[in-house]
Amino acid sequence: MTKLRNAGSFEDAAFEVVRILTAAKAGQATGLSPKTIRDYTDPDRAGRPSLETAVKLDAACFAATGRAPFLEAYTRQLAASTTGTPQNFGDVLSEALDIPGAVGRLLDTVRRTTLPSSPRGAALSDNERDKVLKVLKEPRRELDELEAAVISNPKK
Repeated sequence: MTKLRNAGSFEDAAFEVVRILTAAKAGQATGLSPKTIRDYTDPDRAGRPSLETAVKLDAACFAATGRAPFLEAYTRQLAASTTGTPQNFGDVLSEALDIPGAVGRLLDTVRRTTLPSSPRGAALSDNERDKVLKVLKEPRRELDELEAAVISNPKK
């Protein structure tokens, strides 16, 4: 049975790590057992990874996917616990309208890099993979800006 985890929690971040790497590979990256890694995903358990372990797990995930689940969780928790927003974001609608353009640029990059006439055809060359990973960050950034606009939207 799957346990519910709060989005942005460290347990959720650990679950993302296991999803991305598997518990065995995460254990290899940290020198811990796969069971210990799986225990980090359990919100009913008291143990949490140390900062050093979280950095190692984030580094392994970043190498695999360009994501750092513990950093993402920490950033969300920090944003939720701080008063006032250090950066001014646009209104919710204008931030939301930035997303389709970013996704369109990503789709165009994927289309161009997987054309039969591209260097490796449908398979990605190292250059093409790097290009897609770079463009993939833009929709994530736009989504983060939308989330920040929603969170910082004044309550009436």
